[in-house]
Amino acid sequence: MKEAIANAGVYNLVIMFVIILLAFFIGSLSYSKAFKVKNKIIEEIEKDQGYTTGVADSTEDRVEDWIASIGYRINTGNDRNTENCPKVTGNGGEEGKLVNSDGDYQYCVYEFDTCTKGADKAKCGKYYRVTAYMYFDVPILSGLLKLPVSGETMIFNEIDS
Repeated sequence: MKEAIANAGVYNLVIMFVIILLAFFIGSLSYSKAFKVKNKIIEEIEKDQGYTTGVADSTEDRVEDWIASIGYRINTGNDRNTENCPKVTGNGGEEGKLVNSDGDYQYCVYEFDTCTKGADKAKCGKYYRVTAYMYFDVPILSGLLKLPVSGETMIFNEIDS
């Protein structure tokens, strides 16, 4: 009877090890997807030197077409980014303006203006902060875990010539 109890303990350890290993695997896949989304959005913003919406071949259209191809989480029902994206402040304490409020996918793009009164035009410009989210689509934890992955673009200077 001792061997049966000892085997049950070993089986429990093996099962716990497999569950922990699967949790790390799911976490790394989710982080990888969020990291790719964030980097792609930053790449498109830097290519256009700004986040454009509502025009043909806009930054938002290209980003959302690409995101649809990788299977990122979509906004469902009446959810829009205005409810899902928290208010953030920039490096200089200024509040970021949410520029993708009607996006179909759950990511946030904030625009920050570094210009202040009397600022040097060479140091004046805009930059963007992008936040994508890691989601864990596990039945019990699906709505509970939403971890942000953020990054910033370079500053786009507006020098008068």
